[in-house]
Amino acid sequence: MPWWPTRSSPYATARAMIGVKPGDRVLVIGAGNGELAAQLALVTGLNGRTLVVDVAPEAAQHVDRAAARAGALVEFNVAPTAILPLDPATFDIVTVNRPLARIPDRDRSATIAEAVRVLRPGGRVLVLEHAERRGLFGARPPAGPALSGDAVRELLTAAGLRAARVLANAEGRVYVEAIKARV
Repeated sequence: MPWWPTRSSPYATARAMIGVKPGDRVLVIGAGNGELAAQLALVTGLNGRTLVVDVAPEAAQHVDRAAARAGALVEFNVAPTAILPLDPATFDIVTVNRPLARIPDRDRSATIAEAVRVLRPGGRVLVLEHAERRGLFGARPPAGPALSGDAVRELLTAAGLRAARVLANAEGRVYVEAIKARV
């Protein structure tokens, strides 16, 4: 056992907040650097599915590299987040990994509505939004524009989701989840 502290994955908190399980079908809206999707795919395994949808075709390279490094299977589709080319009620979890504050107002509600449409009844939507990070000498501003956790919770509630709540504000992100009602 080394005497120096080992560093955990920077996505350990996100993976824990998302709560993915083996066999889950997970949609990640917004590729980022691809690492989050790769980490989720390690959990969903071959019996599950991890799909990333992003508007930028070049994001596929990030996702492919991250998946190869992790040894995970991740699918990728290029599509607008406000019009997902996916069947209704397909996914157990939908993670919005693209800051909602960076999506134009007219598309923000449509993106959440699409997340709800492709979510199965009883499934969860989890939004990862940039937040203020506390540093050693005070607060650092978020990386770019950000919505508050309460604003995200209101968007999820307006889209018809239930039990919307802010799970945490950690490591520069606010984690907000909500559940689609069972029919």
